[in-house]
Amino acid sequence: MSNSLISLKEISKSNLVKILGNIKKLKNKKSLDKHSGKTVGLLFEKFSTRTRLSFESAISKLGAYPLFINKDDTQLSRGESISETSRMFSLYLDALVFRTDSHSKIVKFDENSSIPIVNALSDFEHPTQIISDIFTIVEHFKTKPLNKLKILYVGDSNNIANSFAFAAGKLGMNMEFCCPKKYNKSIKKILLNYPKLKISNDLSSASNNVDVIYTDVWTSMGMEKENKIRLKDFKKYQINKDILNNTNKNSVFMHCLPAHVGEEVTQDVLNSKKSIIYKQAENKLYTAMAIIDYVLS
Repeated sequence: MSNSLISLKEISKSNLVKILGNIKKLKNKKSLDKHSGKTVGLLFEKFSTRTRLSFESAISKLGAYPLFINKDDTQLSRGESISETSRMFSLYLDALVFRTDSHSKIVKFDENSSIPIVNALSDFEHPTQIISDIFTIVEHFKTKPLNKLKILYVGDSNNIANSFAFAAGKLGMNMEFCCPKKYNKSIKKILLNYPKLKISNDLSSASNNVDVIYTDVWTSMGMEKENKIRLKDFKKYQINKDILNNTNKNSVFMHCLPAHVGEEVTQDVLNSKKSIIYKQAENKLYTAMAIIDYVLS
């Protein structure tokens, strides 16, 4: 579907800017009974707290009905094909929010659907999270243009990093990605299309005077078998008080949560005045409202 939100690589800059602008409007209104009578399904194959709660609440606030679908209660768990399931869902729903471990599965779902699909996380991208985080950055710095901020992402070249790179490239952001060389293959490939974006493996240098420092877990869902080696490889990439003190005096710390305290970040950083993690979490609600409004309009 043309108004699905599958990837920040595919969305146009104008539509991305449109969604970001609508978040502010909806945050001021809190609710908007615009989509009464519509039903939005939520098919979550992976654990979720913030994303699920924000979308269920957002759908309700827009006047639509949120229908949570347990994969194990559907014929998907018994081998029914994605294409068949997608066509069936299209008969009963007005849109679907889908969270899964396979990006190709979301793409196939969308290809066979006559309703819009929203990617609520896959192994390759997490577009809804990054749209929300960019809004939070713009909201916090207010008068300072987004392209004038120095933004640093520290950690694995994962779905968060990938979506950040696509969005930063489209919006002309000044952004750097810092991680061990052996983990930068995915992001390095994406950055070939966005020469303004940087990549490094020296956290001390990269964090110097940045406005935003952002991190994520070192071991994403589904990679638990690699946890021991990842803890060793990423040991020098922890965001602690010393690293935070190396940033701009007016900088902020961000994390999409949940955090693994003592690994990618220390407790004092999470609790510091620079931390805006709960503002990030709050804004996921208004972002979800803007995204659902976008796909249903």
